[in-house]
Amino acid sequence: MDREKLQKFVSSAAADLASVRSSLLIAGQGGEADLAASARCLEHLKTEAFTNMQPALAVMAADCATASAVVARGDTSGLAIGRTLDLVAAMEAALLSIPIGSADFIADVGQFVESSFDSLLPETSETQPSPAPPEAFDIDDETLDVFRDEAGDLLASIDTNLRTLANAPGSRAALWEIRRSSHTFKGAAGIVGLTNAAAVAHQMEDLLDKMVELQRDATPEVMEFLNGAAVRLNSIVRFGEASNDAADESYARALACLDLPDDRSAEPVNTDFTSSKPLPESVHTPAGPVVRVSLERLDDLLRICNGLLVNRSALVERFAELNLNGRAEKVNELFEVGRRLTGELKDKLTQIRMVKFSTLETRLARAVNVTCTDEAKKASLEIENGEVEIDTRHIDALIEPLLHLLKNAVVHGIERPETRRLIGKPEKGAVRVRIDANEAAIILTVADDGAGIPLARLREKAASIGRDPLDDDSEALKLIFERGLTTAEKLDLNAGRGVGLSIVKESVESRGGSVMVDSKPQVGTTFTILLPLHSARPEPEPNEPADEAPVSDIIDTTPLVLVVDDSSTIRSQLARLIEQAGFRVITANNGADALELLLNNKEPDLILSDIEMPQIDGWQFLEYVKTDDNFGRIPVVMVTSLDADEHRERAFSLGASDYIVKPFGTRDVERALSIIKAPVAA
Repeated sequence: MDREKLQKFVSSAAADLASVRSSLLIAGQGGEADLAASARCLEHLKTEAFTNMQPALAVMAADCATASAVVARGDTSGLAIGRTLDLVAAMEAALLSIPIGSADFIADVGQFVESSFDSLLPETSETQPSPAPPEAFDIDDETLDVFRDEAGDLLASIDTNLRTLANAPGSRAALWEIRRSSHTFKGAAGIVGLTNAAAVAHQMEDLLDKMVELQRDATPEVMEFLNGAAVRLNSIVRFGEASNDAADESYARALACLDLPDDRSAEPVNTDFTSSKPLPESVHTPAGPVVRVSLERLDDLLRICNGLLVNRSALVERFAELNLNGRAEKVNELFEVGRRLTGELKDKLTQIRMVKFSTLETRLARAVNVTCTDEAKKASLEIENGEVEIDTRHIDALIEPLLHLLKNAVVHGIERPETRRLIGKPEKGAVRVRIDANEAAIILTVADDGAGIPLARLREKAASIGRDPLDDDSEALKLIFERGLTTAEKLDLNAGRGVGLSIVKESVESRGGSVMVDSKPQVGTTFTILLPLHSARPEPEPNEPADEAPVSDIIDTTPLVLVVDDSSTIRSQLARLIEQAGFRVITANNGADALELLLNNKEPDLILSDIEMPQIDGWQFLEYVKTDDNFGRIPVVMVTSLDADEHRERAFSLGASDYIVKPFGTRDVERALSIIKAPVAA
C-alpha cells in the first residue's frame, strides 16, 4: 500500500468529516445547512475508503450517509443530529487508528495485519520493557467511596449489556455500551491504583474496538472472555487486586477467533449503528446533574426541618395566647402556608433517601450467576415488586443477608441439571426474591424451587456437634442458623463453613428483625426476613439555635478550574488535588454539561477535559471552546488515556494548551495549574 496515497486519503477524509459535522451543527441550530454537499462528501469518503483498503470505514460512511439523509428529509431533532454526529466521531476515531505517521509503517497489507494482531496480544517482559510506574499519590477515603459507587454502576451496565449481547450477538448498541463502561472503568481504576483492574478493562476495550473494526458479532470465545473479565473486575473491586494470567489466556483466544473467517449463518452482520439504539425517550433526554450527598448530611437537613416544625407549633401556641382580634385569621393563614411548605420540604428530603429495590437486580443476578458457574448448576433470578422504594439504610442492611441467601439457594437448594431432568423439573432452577413494605416493616422473601432442606441429614449433623436434633420439624429447621452446622458435602467459598446462615440471622436480629424458614422436600425452600422500619432520623433539638450562614459581598477572585470527565472517580480526584492547590473547582460529566455551564456564565480560568465522553466528546468540546469569541481565551488541557502521537497532534492543532495521559499524578496536575496565575495566599 502506497504510504503517500494513504496519507492523502486520511487528510481528505478528515476534511470531508469536518464539512459534514459543520453542516450538521448548523442544521441542529435551525440554520440553512448544505446537507447535499455533506452527502457528496460521505459518498466520496466511502468510495475512497474502499479504494484505499479501508472497508470498515467505508461501511461506517454508508451508515452515516443513511443517518444524514434522515436529517436532510427534515428531521433536525437532537436525536437525529446526535446519532449522525456519533457516527462522524466514530469515523474520525477510525481515521486516527490508521498508522500513517509512524516510522514503522508497513507497506504490505498482509504483514500489517499479522503485526497488528501481534501487537494486540499481551506483551511479555522479554519483548517489552516494563513502563515506569505512574507517580503515586494518596487516595482519600472519599475518592475510594466514589470509585466503588461508580464501579458498581459501570459493572451493572456491563452486566446488563452482556446479557443483551448474549441474546443478540450483533447488537452494536450493547457492544458500544460495554466498550464505553470499560473505558471509563479503566481510567477510574488507574486513578485509585487498581492496575490489574485497569489492565482487564483495557483488554475489554481493545477487543471491542477490534470487533467494531472487523464488523464481527460476539462469538462464544468473545463472550467467555467478556463474562470472565466482568467477574474479575467485580472481584477486584470487592476483594482487591489479583493475578491476571487467566484473563490474558482468555483474551488471546478471543482475539484469535476474530481473525478466523466468519463462516457462520448467512444472516448479514448488523452494521446499523443506530437501529439498535434505545428508544428516543431514553436517548434524547440527557440525565440531569447528579450530586452524591452523604446520609449524615440528609439527616442534618431532616433534623433542621423537624426543628422548624416544632418551632412552628410553639409559635402557634404563643400567638393563640395573644388577643389579636381580627388579625388572628390572617396570622393563621400565614402559619398554614408555613406548615404546608415545611411539610413538603420534609417529604422531599425523605424521598431523596428512597431507592427502588430493582436497582439491586444486576448485583443479585451476578451473585446467582457466579455461584451457578462455580457449582455447575443453572438458575435464574426473578424479582417481584421491584418498584417498591425503601430507605437507603435499609438497602444497606438487607444486601449482605440477601446475597448469603441467594448463594445458599443455589448451593443447597437448586439441583444439578441432570438431577432436575430425572425428577421432571426444568434444567434451570428458579430463585425468586419478593419485597413488600409498609409504614411499619419490610418483608423480604427468598424462595427457590430446589430439593428443600434435608431434615434427616440436618438432624445427623446436629447430633454430631452435640446439639439436640429436635423432633418437631419446624423447630429442627431453625438448626440451620446455628454456627458450625452445615449440610454441605464439600468445603469451598460458597458452602461448608457453617457460618453463612448464622450471619444472616445475626445481621437481621441486630437491627431488630427476624428470619423465618419454611421448606418442603422437592418443592423448595423459602426464607422470610422481617425488618422493622425504625426511624433512622435523629430527633430535633428545638432549643438549639440554627447556625446563621455568613453573608459577604466580597467576590472570590481565586482562579476557577472546570473539570470535565464522565468518570466520577476521576472528577473527584482531580477536584481534590485542585482544591488542595488552593484553587476553586466545578465539574461536568461530559462536554454537553460543560457547555451548559459556560453558557450560564460559569466561566473558568482553566479547563481540564477528558476526550472519550458521551453526548459531546472532548474533541467537539475543545473545538467549540477554541473557536468561540468569548471562550477562546480559556486554556484547555486534555486529560485522557489516549496516548498516541496522532491524538496529541490533533489536540494541539485544535488549540489545547497541554496534554496529560491517565493515570495522572500530582506533578501533572501542578503542571496544568501553572498555566494560570497562582492564587494569592490568604
